[in-house]
Amino acid sequence: MSEVNRPQSMVYQSYSPLPAGKWTRILILDPGARGDPIECSLHVAKFDTEAYDAISYVWGNAAERRSIQCQGHQVNITTNLFEALRQIRHPRKPRRIWADALCINQSDLVEKSFHVNMMGDIYAHAQQVAVCLGDDGQNGEVASVAFSVIQDYNRIAAKYLSEDVLSSRKWWKPDDGYGPVTTTRLQNVLPVFKHPWFERVWVLQEVGLAKNVVLAYGSSMIDFVEVMDFVQAWAQTGNSFPGIYFRSGHISNLFTYIWSSYVKDAEDAWFRSSRILKVLFQQSLKGPKIEILDVLFRARHIQKATDHRDFVYAFLGHPRARSNDGELLVKADYSKNLSQLRLQLFSRLSPHSLRFLGLVFHCLPEELASGPSWCPQLDVSRAWGINGRYEACPGEVPTSEGWLSPRVDGSSLEVSLYLIDTIDFCGKVAAREQSNSNQATTTTEEPGHRIAESMLVQHPSLAESYWSVLEESEKCHGLTYQDKVLAFASTLLHTKEDEDALSIAHSFAQFCETYCPSVHSYLHIHNWMERWDTGEAPKYYIPFRQRAANSIQGERFFTSAKGYW
Repeated sequence: MSEVNRPQSMVYQSYSPLPAGKWTRILILDPGARGDPIECSLHVAKFDTEAYDAISYVWGNAAERRSIQCQGHQVNITTNLFEALRQIRHPRKPRRIWADALCINQSDLVEKSFHVNMMGDIYAHAQQVAVCLGDDGQNGEVASVAFSVIQDYNRIAAKYLSEDVLSSRKWWKPDDGYGPVTTTRLQNVLPVFKHPWFERVWVLQEVGLAKNVVLAYGSSMIDFVEVMDFVQAWAQTGNSFPGIYFRSGHISNLFTYIWSSYVKDAEDAWFRSSRILKVLFQQSLKGPKIEILDVLFRARHIQKATDHRDFVYAFLGHPRARSNDGELLVKADYSKNLSQLRLQLFSRLSPHSLRFLGLVFHCLPEELASGPSWCPQLDVSRAWGINGRYEACPGEVPTSEGWLSPRVDGSSLEVSLYLIDTIDFCGKVAAREQSNSNQATTTTEEPGHRIAESMLVQHPSLAESYWSVLEESEKCHGLTYQDKVLAFASTLLHTKEDEDALSIAHSFAQFCETYCPSVHSYLHIHNWMERWDTGEAPKYYIPFRQRAANSIQGERFFTSAKGYW
């Protein structure tokens, strides 16, 4: 279920109201060969007692439609759903399927909200979830070769990916080459992993709760476990095949950070047959305790949703989406706007934990108008995620202790606090300037790190502007750091100055020589680089401009009254 507000002409209209309770409609898909017309009917049933399979797919362009026969009526559905039904249809016997666009009355807002609240249960009760990527455009040849080379690669990787290699994330490479795995054959794999399905926010729940998962592409089908084994193995090998690039790290993180968090016991999970995935699952259990915030904001960073409310609603089936009394933190209600949803969600979370305050991130003043300032944005991706190095409150913030006493009054959060310092001087935000409120904003936004990078290389550089803030603060309050240059450079890189001071110093000096003449002049006058002239080569090469741009995007440099920044 990805987009609940599709045009109504695309779906069957003659729906009878569902009974109260856990009722839905099951699609009975008539048998047929791949080229036969698609015929089906709808059967009202309790989803927790009926046997059925569920499909996971991308809705696609609503303007691209195909016709099927449903209940004897001609119904127009998206091309993607048409291809999905064609892929999973059995040639000789009917199949019982759950498909959101047909099984939900899309013109009934109440019914849609009910199904979104129960979506987790629907996918958890399915006998199997079929991930449908559609036609490969080559009569099934691309898909056939892709799945074959995935299996060949996995057989090779199994010899080298020991538990130690997996746990330590070490690189591996076969001693005797890759055999049948060639660049030419691997070209067929790229369309699989570049498919927009891997970017949908709803797929996280649809797969995370599944008992079994298969992936259908073209006229072929493969166990999804083999697909993810391939991704994990590929993510731990070097670039042995130049030109073969896909977002293996992105897809690997879907499992590491999201899919594994749905599971209590690996032996009951869809990946129970995978040694590789079970090792990675056990590793995830050794990390910090996962809260619903971790899931929501990690997903926000890597997935997409047309309706930003779905960054919450797509996870209502997650085990941690319920409070201690078993009630959902929020219920899907598409009559509420995003601002109302944010207030409701974080109001419900506040009595249990205030950890979400570490995720408040307003890049521009206009963002403050989109809802309560203490509620994190659900539709803005942060440059770093929760549990990062600079999280001010690692772990839970125990509001149950009593001294915090959080209370939500209307749209305001009231809470006790300790005052540790005061922000004194501020630089400007490393982001696009605020748009004119009288003008429509552009729909094509330049990536944040590109904007920040352009501000670093312009004249005067943003880094010079921040350095001026530092010097002004020093005149008024003095500074706490022994080496203000190294501390300043480390701040722009989001790192610690004692981790690799020599590499940081060399990279910053080179950056200043090119882009920051005033700072470079300071380094020269104070002989700052001479102290790093030890004859020892830097341990690492740090591309200062690019890394700093990634680190500071959407942020601003500030100093405090006690001389910190």
